[in-house]
Amino acid sequence: MVSHGEAFAPGHITAFFVGYDDLNPFRKGSRGAGLCTTLGVHAVARAREAVEQSIEVFINDEPAKADASTRAAKLLIGSSRYEVKVLQKQQLPSMQGFGMSGAGALSTVLALNEALELGKSREDLVGLAHRSDVESGTGLGDVMPQATGGMDLREKPGAPPYGVVRKFDVEAELFLCAVGPPFVKASVLGSPAVMDRIRASGGKCIDEFERGPSLERLFDLGRTFAYETGLVQPRVKECIEAVRAYGKASMSMLGNSVFAVGKEIAATVLRGFGTLYRCQVDNEGARVV
Repeated sequence: MVSHGEAFAPGHITAFFVGYDDLNPFRKGSRGAGLCTTLGVHAVARAREAVEQSIEVFINDEPAKADASTRAAKLLIGSSRYEVKVLQKQQLPSMQGFGMSGAGALSTVLALNEALELGKSREDLVGLAHRSDVESGTGLGDVMPQATGGMDLREKPGAPPYGVVRKFDVEAELFLCAVGPPFVKASVLGSPAVMDRIRASGGKCIDEFERGPSLERLFDLGRTFAYETGLVQPRVKECIEAVRAYGKASMSMLGNSVFAVGKEIAATVLRGFGTLYRCQVDNEGARVV
């Protein structure tokens, strides 16, 4: 008999951050701040007993490597012999700073835990998804806020019980735009000079945001961080400046993409730079559906 489970995890945008390395994947992660989005990943997990273990992931009806999601499923079922199929509906583009790898891993473990009635705690499932995202090299700090929703301040890096996230409920319509090609993280995270700038600027932004968390301050500090670190590409910077007359805009870390709030004309401006996505801030966090 085939067992079935479904879950949703929101996307996540980081405005500014500082990465923290550790040999323990549950301690490795980032501090920073960002927003969860009502566009994310919906996962359907189907599983049945089998002679040999197999895990397949499909994204938007196409077979996918999906390292973080596949790793998360393997960690969850261990050596148990199941034939697992995970069908993901991904609502935002990958490698553009929208947290799709983390959302994929988190929705996968929630759905598969439900399908197999494993009874794992939410904290354990969040930890497995975070570990998978970190070990796959696809993310550092998305999973924890995706589990809580809202606007987040990641006070301590890592997964439960080490990571600490403060959540702020925010009501806002968001405009998202992928302006350029997918962002190659290795070119940034492998540069000592860039990492030094990230630590210096990110630390200041976190301290400033902590003194008075607000949506307006998130955007302002995010733009400062993007410019000070040199992470922003010319086309992304041009887009941010074009939108600023009609609202707030910044770069989504790490992607050639922009997130914004403001008047309707801001959405029109963004359409001139790339594909526009409209959504709300997701204040609920990842959940079984």
